[in-house]
Amino acid sequence: MDKLKVALRKSRARGRFVGPINALNRAHLKMKEAKDRRLRDVAMASLDGSRPDDVEGLVDFAMNGAGGFFQPMQSRVEITELVRLVRARQPRSVLEIGTARGGTLFLLTESSAPGAHIVSLDLPGGRNGGGYPEWKAEIYRKFPRGDRRLSLVRGDSHLESSRDAVAALAGQDGFDLIMIDADHSYDGVKRDFELYSPLLAPGGMIVMHDILPNRFDAEITVAPFWAEVQRRYPHTRELVEDRDQGVFGIGLVFPDGEQAAATR
Repeated sequence: MDKLKVALRKSRARGRFVGPINALNRAHLKMKEAKDRRLRDVAMASLDGSRPDDVEGLVDFAMNGAGGFFQPMQSRVEITELVRLVRARQPRSVLEIGTARGGTLFLLTESSAPGAHIVSLDLPGGRNGGGYPEWKAEIYRKFPRGDRRLSLVRGDSHLESSRDAVAALAGQDGFDLIMIDADHSYDGVKRDFELYSPLLAPGGMIVMHDILPNRFDAEITVAPFWAEVQRRYPHTRELVEDRDQGVFGIGLVFPDGEQAAATR
């Protein structure tokens, strides 16, 4: 992250120059969307072609395919390890809260069980990624192969109405995997955890992104809540490439124990 962006995020986190910084952010997001629109046909074509079957190949596709159209805001090492774990667990129902560019949603879809139902909940214009514009939905609907299904829900994850809409898609069995990767504020991630963790199926896994203290973005404050989760739940894991990297980090929560899914 460049020094200017770091400084601007720090100022906004302190309540300084919020209006001008928000205006700059909107302009930046418009530039990114214009670039993505130019790559739209390339992205569509890339999903129509053959896809890698191996984990490394899938991650490379998400990171670099279609000119970076889908590139997730993830450490390659960390997301690769997560994909391996998801493949091993073979979830039949998945919820991702916060989709942005779609790369992580693509990888979760590809890694889930045959016949799995994947649900994305994303806020248009949301912070830390901006959410995805509606025109991208057509592209994301091409992610599932075979008999997998994808439902795209657009709304504020902090609202009970959004939780209710997602719960209706989960059905009585709940979700085998819930990934929380939305606004990244302490209050926001806590709200998402409290609203959606009751939708977790027995033996399921909760995934949280950006658990490391972030020295580049003062607005990412997931780390304090992650520390609370670790104190509350005895079964957690961290997928961290380098503890001194100052960004990213994936946290895993197993409310029923790490091996519970294998014994269902």
